[in-house]
Amino acid sequence: MVLSLSCWDQPGIASAVAGLLYAAGCNVLEAQQYSDPETGLFFMRVVFAHVR
Repeated sequence: MVLSLSCWDQPGIASAVAGLLYAAGCNVLEAQQYSDPETGLFFMRVVFAHVR
């Protein structure tokens, strides 16, 4: 499965996403992320699989 998100950039977003996926029994297979200083937005794409 693929999760794509964008939001206002702030510390801890990647950690929070990984923690939520872990709590849901998922494993992150691939992740890409970047922030845009001009807009202040954070973008993330995560490929994951449910393992439990």
